[in-house]
Amino acid sequence: MTATSAATAVVTGATSGIGAAFARRLAAQGYHLLVTGRRREQLEALANALVAQYGINVDVIIAELADDADRSQLAARVAGLSDVEILVNNAGFGLGAREFYAQALSDHVAMLKVHALATLQLTYAALPAMLARQRGSIINVASVAAFAPLPRHAMYSATKDFILTFSEALAIELRGTGVHIQALCPGFTRTDFHARQGIDTNRYYRSHGPLRAMTPDEVVSASLRCLKGGHVVCVPGLSNQLLTHLTRLLPRRLLYRLLAAVREP
Repeated sequence: MTATSAATAVVTGATSGIGAAFARRLAAQGYHLLVTGRRREQLEALANALVAQYGINVDVIIAELADDADRSQLAARVAGLSDVEILVNNAGFGLGAREFYAQALSDHVAMLKVHALATLQLTYAALPAMLARQRGSIINVASVAAFAPLPRHAMYSATKDFILTFSEALAIELRGTGVHIQALCPGFTRTDFHARQGIDTNRYYRSHGPLRAMTPDEVVSASLRCLKGGHVVCVPGLSNQLLTHLTRLLPRRLLYRLLAAVREP
């Protein structure tokens, strides 16, 4: 997968982790970039490094996607671009393992806006140009959490489920148009995502075995392979694939019992 002439890729949440890995990989393939995030110093350092290494153009937008004005301004910027070939809706965050009512309503609303509304608005903004050119790809980053109603992560699993179902439905609608949609559903990945929630990564980031945590580069490689193969739902890693299949096969009552028995820090 390489960029066509003057093609641009948009990556949200590009400051670190999976978003930064996407930015690096797409830059290496010759795409100009529009990257967004909240941590200016890290994002600008990444942009400068990519410009120096690959000679591409990188536009940096510092945006808080939970903020209605920032999100709408970013959508307007994307809608104004005629050469967007890839959109990666990656921005997201977690609230830690806490009961729904123990968390502030404002935090739940922010998650809804960042995960669901930003994905909706930016997809809506990018689609007209892609459809006009009969070419383009939109990768919406969901999670293996989209496949199960996780207690103490109610909003996280619900919003990731929205991304998954939205992506699948849209992919069916857009068959034959030249525009491809993917729901990327990673499991545990070695980023700063969990550490920023105060979660003990030593407990979850296993280096070996079936529950080994993947690297951001491994997740991106899996995503791009799935995109090339035309797969709408991409679950990187064999253990994650088995886990998501199991959650769909189990009777819901049994799944509820198993999930209720899980104990987290």
